[in-house]
Amino acid sequence: MKIGDYMEKEVVMVDEGEKVIDVARILGEKRIGSVIVTKNGKPYGIFTERDFFSRAVMDNGLDNSVGMYASSPLITVSPEYTVEEASKIMADMKIRRLVVVAEGEIVGIFTASDLVRALSGR
Repeated sequence: MKIGDYMEKEVVMVDEGEKVIDVARILGEKRIGSVIVTKNGKPYGIFTERDFFSRAVMDNGLDNSVGMYASSPLITVSPEYTVEEASKIMADMKIRRLVVVAEGEIVGIFTASDLVRALSGR
């Protein structure tokens, strides 16, 4: 099973200068757990629900830029990775999301929910 068959293909990107509170609204409105953060138009990090609660909220940084709290560097994989390979990376690195890149472009995101869906045969 390849992760390209299970990944979420719609990836939301925000500029590093966006306020945390505005990005939190995007997460809620779109019902997603992360956004890719760009710097000078290029992806460089990821901002997750965990970053929001454990870093930005704890820092009282809702008006700060999301770039201050983004996790970097991005952990990327190819859509050709197997579900087993992806799950090992996620477990070893203690992360819940992998950014999927093909030919130098982000083509999706593979999450812990996608992993469960793949393993359950859905």
